[in-house]
Amino acid sequence: MAIVVSGAIALAVAAAPARGQLAEGTANAQANIDGFAVIGKGTAVARPNRLEIDLEVSASSELSADAIVKYRDAKKRLQDAFATLKMKNVTVEERGLLVDQKGQAYNPYYMDTPPARKGKVEVQLRRKLVVSVSDIRPMDEEALLQLVAKLLDVAQDAGGKVGGGGDSMPYYYRYNNEGSKLVRFILDDYESLQEKAYGEAITDARTKAGRLAKLSGVELGRIAGIREVLVSGEKPPAGALALYYGVMPSSNDEEVPRKRLESSRFQEIPVRVELHVRFDLAGPVKLGKGGAE
Repeated sequence: MAIVVSGAIALAVAAAPARGQLAEGTANAQANIDGFAVIGKGTAVARPNRLEIDLEVSASSELSADAIVKYRDAKKRLQDAFATLKMKNVTVEERGLLVDQKGQAYNPYYMDTPPARKGKVEVQLRRKLVVSVSDIRPMDEEALLQLVAKLLDVAQDAGGKVGGGGDSMPYYYRYNNEGSKLVRFILDDYESLQEKAYGEAITDARTKAGRLAKLSGVELGRIAGIREVLVSGEKPPAGALALYYGVMPSSNDEEVPRKRLESSRFQEIPVRVELHVRFDLAGPVKLGKGGAE
């Protein structure tokens, strides 16, 4: 027989089959109580340490050679513009090169074969560039705004398309999706915060189980099992539309997979952990006249 008590504290007092020959009465009641299972919660927060801005450089021509020359000039002009800033914490990373036909945008709702084009095909070369700025955690909001404005102006003056391409399909729905974000804020030291949140979740579970054990008249034993219920930043289950509290992992197939959290806002990012923890009993149930004391 299992007893489940709902409320602020999740409790399950599970029944276990008797081991060996059990006497009637007290011994039988003691053997049927296997332990306590509780939900422990932990949270660690930190401000983003880095920001990213997506840019796109492209060039097109009916002659492939001309398209290559235009593309190289456009990319160099953009890279040189950021190099002149001489800021050690600003880098420009390249993503994969795309060679396609100008004006041939992907339409997921177009079910038929697109009509044939007349004349020559205009070749288009496109590459995504990511402007990365590190060490932003100690910055105040005004300094950050000035920095972002400067970077956006430099990018656009050099001919870069801010925001990158708009024909890609997202892998996950984003929390509070208000369209394409010009800037995303990154928490790279995610794993250290996760470790802290795990520790807090275990402590929380032990406190809850200890309180319940005291009320039940038993002594709490060792941890017998742990199961993750929620870890913010991990890949969501299939069919999930949003991640917990708007914190999302990196999900871009153009990048090398890495653990990090992204946010559209410059604010503290929470790393939340919920664990289902089961504890054994260390001592027998103390029975009074009306049951457990």
